[in-house]
Amino acid sequence: MTILIYLLISLAVVILQGTASTAWAIHEVHPDFCLILACVMGFLFGEYKGLAMGLIVGLLQDFLSPGGLGINMVLKGLSGALGGVVTHTVSTVTGPAIFAGTWVLSLGSELASLIIAFPDVNATNFAYTLTTSLLPQSVYNSLLALACFWIIRKCHPQKSQLEPWSRH
Repeated sequence: MTILIYLLISLAVVILQGTASTAWAIHEVHPDFCLILACVMGFLFGEYKGLAMGLIVGLLQDFLSPGGLGINMVLKGLSGALGGVVTHTVSTVTGPAIFAGTWVLSLGSELASLIIAFPDVNATNFAYTLTTSLLPQSVYNSLLALACFWIIRKCHPQKSQLEPWSRH
């Protein structure tokens, strides 16, 4: 049953990514809702559930969008798992930890995608892409993940990663 719920949530987020990310764009910086979902699942429920959600949403994104098969699955799965690891390594899950964790995971995922998609990019184009697209998108993804995490924690305070071993 859990996998079915993950599939439905993932399908909804992939459709949202394809249809509404343009409406959420700020100065041509589009959010990555799939990455945000994987990270927030990892932050809230631990690395295993973050990994599962990241793999599912990444696989659906690979099937339903153009690009190489498996790239999004691996990157989103790693982001979800590492999001759970971030919450295990800090003593208290705070806003700065969520922001910094998502920022690092988002930037790393975007850099890996850039290197895989354009392996022969020169330094000038790389620097331009980094400063005009990748860094602002990482900050935007981090702010959205922080907002999602905050809203979920306010609506459901029992969904806490502070007792990580009680749910596994």
